[in-house]
Amino acid sequence: MRKFLLALIIGAVAFCITTRAEEFQLKDGTKIIGKLIGVDGDALVVKTSYGEIQVPRTDVISITFPENQPKDAAKAGEAPRPVDESLSDGKYVNRSGNFAMQVPKDWAVSPELLAKTPALIAALESGDETRILLVTPEKFAGSIDTYRVLVETQLKANYSNYQGVEQNEVQVDGQKGIRMVAVVTQKGADTQYKFLIYLIPYEGRVVRLSFFTLATFYNDALPTFEKIAASYHSLPK
Repeated sequence: MRKFLLALIIGAVAFCITTRAEEFQLKDGTKIIGKLIGVDGDALVVKTSYGEIQVPRTDVISITFPENQPKDAAKAGEAPRPVDESLSDGKYVNRSGNFAMQVPKDWAVSPELLAKTPALIAALESGDETRILLVTPEKFAGSIDTYRVLVETQLKANYSNYQGVEQNEVQVDGQKGIRMVAVVTQKGADTQYKFLIYLIPYEGRVVRLSFFTLATFYNDALPTFEKIAASYHSLPK
């Protein structure tokens, strides 16, 4: 099972950073390098070195993220990136990210996953290694809906046959956020994965909880994923 999830993990960490420059390929052959900062009706608002422009969605063929290649922070001889975290009897506390949550007692922290990208503040997995949770805090000044568009776009870029299954508002940690469900296929293979993603907005940043597993395991995993998300809360300062 582990060998299947390794392919998923590589793709997952590739979409953990959304705030770097994107490359917009238009139907007329034009390429625009900039940052998606908003959505205005049927147009994407892109900040470029020349200023802000509006690009009709129908003119966009693809959006790629040339700077968002996953980097392995665990190079030979290097110590793992320090994160102040603890997990005891299912209670997970992350002092670096200033949050806590409850996970099943067989879950464990995963230094291997955490080391794959500096964007992550937490990486946990079930005892059988079939269920994964990545926690990504990211500075973001735009609207939560704009951030959602970025997440969808990166899923489409890193996987094939993207299917948005659900999208609704949700309350997590006292914040009004977005809950997303999507099915994707590993590029070059027939393996399907299913994501449950919570976007939690705070002042000047968004925290993303990315749960995922093989699509065939998703229904069994869903109650656990939702229970973990519901337990997520900020620590007192």
